[in-house]
Amino acid sequence: MFLIKVFKNRNFIFALAFILGLSIGGYIGSWTKHLTLPALAVLMTVSMTEIPIKSFLPLKNAIKPVLLSILLNYFIFALVMLTMAWFLIPERELWIGFVIIAFAPPGVAIPPFARIMGGDVKFSLIGVIGSYIAALIIMPAAGLALVGQSFIQPLRLITVFTTLIIIPLILSQIFIKIKIDRHILKFRGPVVNWGLFVVIFTIIGLNRSVFFDNPEMLGRISLICFVTITGLGLLYEFITKKLKISRSLSGPIILFGTTKNTGFAAATALALYGEMASIPGAIASVFIILFLLYLSFKAKKKSYKIQE
Repeated sequence: MFLIKVFKNRNFIFALAFILGLSIGGYIGSWTKHLTLPALAVLMTVSMTEIPIKSFLPLKNAIKPVLLSILLNYFIFALVMLTMAWFLIPERELWIGFVIIAFAPPGVAIPPFARIMGGDVKFSLIGVIGSYIAALIIMPAAGLALVGQSFIQPLRLITVFTTLIIIPLILSQIFIKIKIDRHILKFRGPVVNWGLFVVIFTIIGLNRSVFFDNPEMLGRISLICFVTITGLGLLYEFITKKLKISRSLSGPIILFGTTKNTGFAAATALALYGEMASIPGAIASVFIILFLLYLSFKAKKKSYKIQE
């Protein structure tokens, strides 16, 4: 009984993924990388299953979450990251890697983590979906302006968008229509947690060598990622608390402003520009994972206080 509880604990699952990724992920990550997109698609389907499509209507209700997500995830995040990278990163390949991260779409972990934090899942989902659509325009335009050549293949983004947004949305609505959603939602917690385990383990495992190759370069990249992810995240947390913004909204704000689809960013950089360009995405993944772990621990602590 104790072991079952342990293996259902999200903090244990995420910490285990991080530790195993660093220790044995280099050997297994090449296999599990093929499971990453399916795992993300499954957890997105489960997250969407409780949101009927009619709840997205009228469309004017989507304006606020979409604009907020675009502002925080593309403009503010990109401004902070690329300003620091401009001064600290002379290597062209690394600079390209940071540009790809800055304008990569938001992480698909946002809706499930919004739930963990007690945030508005529907608000988060709408923001993520809107930002993925916006990325089809924002990413190529930003790349052309900052890199000066063809930056990214729109087809790649469309493929990810279809896999992680369109298909889960369709499946979730089918499940709601045939009334099996209540059965699926019973297993929502374990499915989301272990789906994220696959993603975390794979990202860390495939890029574990980054931590040992070049300490000086690692330090510069880590500083940029720390300020952009952890620094901005703590700032948003402080501001939302001071302004007494509701928990349902503060969670999505913090997640929109800090969480990128770094798996997509790292893979895209590797495919288009080589191994060095993928390093920023790998290191950013670590900082996002650590920050999500921090948010998860805080959410658990708050839930205990509420129960008391």
